[in-house]
Amino acid sequence: MKFQEQKRVQSILYFALKSPDNKINRLKLMKLLWLADRIHLNQYGRMILQDDYCALPHGPVPSRTMDISKKSVDNVFSVHNYTIEAEDKFNPRFFSKSDLDVFEEVWNRFGSMSDIVLKDYSHFFPEWKRFENEFKDNSRSKSHWMRVDDFFKKPLAEANFEIDPERSKLSQSVYYENNKIQEILQ
Repeated sequence: MKFQEQKRVQSILYFALKSPDNKINRLKLMKLLWLADRIHLNQYGRMILQDDYCALPHGPVPSRTMDISKKSVDNVFSVHNYTIEAEDKFNPRFFSKSDLDVFEEVWNRFGSMSDIVLKDYSHFFPEWKRFENEFKDNSRSKSHWMRVDDFFKKPLAEANFEIDPERSKLSQSVYYENNKIQEILQ
């Protein structure tokens, strides 16, 4: 398994192990991972999962991580319908200190929320709001690729989600500079 895929597997495991009985609902997991990536991006200029995000009717989803979460990973976690159960210890070696700090922050701030509350909460954010009308129109696609620049925008006041605008602006320039360098290297 490649490093980034291992990191995604361990991210799933992290939140499953934090949950009661080491089990987490997939919808809740996807929202916690999205919040971790959003916070980390605004504080440090990069996402933890390095994943592409889709807007779905129930909110933002890290696409490749979602795919991983649908099938059991031998001796790591098992999947039962929409529940993921941890079967191994979390391995922090795939993560930076800032990754782990943000995971802990996300768990402390949002871990007690239900999957439905988190789904509704995600609908206050610009990366999902951009597609809200399309979700209301049943004849349109139910999946849309999100734009990373929307992750830097402030959510609606109802979200009660503060980001330091100065730090976010600096993180945004770091993010775009790193992406330019990666494009040149490819």
